[in-house]
Amino acid sequence: MSKESTESDRLLELHHTHVKAWNEFDLGALGKIYDPDCYIFDTIPPPVFRNLGEFLEHVTPAIQSFNAFKLRTFDQVVRVDERRDDRIGWIASRYEMEARRGEGVNRRTGRWTEIYEKRAGEWKLVHLHASDDPEER
Repeated sequence: MSKESTESDRLLELHHTHVKAWNEFDLGALGKIYDPDCYIFDTIPPPVFRNLGEFLEHVTPAIQSFNAFKLRTFDQVVRVDERRDDRIGWIASRYEMEARRGEGVNRRTGRWTEIYEKRAGEWKLVHLHASDDPEER
């Protein structure tokens, strides 16, 4: 197995851990994955968050108001940038999200990209970009 393949496998495993942490809203697990100063573009207004703390402060009340939350990703594409000594990697995927509040259900589909940087042998999420699919008309 090549070094790039090994790192791609590690990134994909980290991606699955990331999705699981959101499904369980495990702040400790999210804190281990994200760089504290990561930059986040999300579908939740305002769309830009300058660090993980700002994002969690904004999103926590919404997530805690749900009585059910399910995030699923698929069609993942994983890349490790060999030109930089395998220190930059990214994962692009599609997502489906379902959130229930009382009897109401909010479903979304879209795309997201995670950009990771390897620091001292450990991958840290430095940028997340999520966007909803355009509405079908």
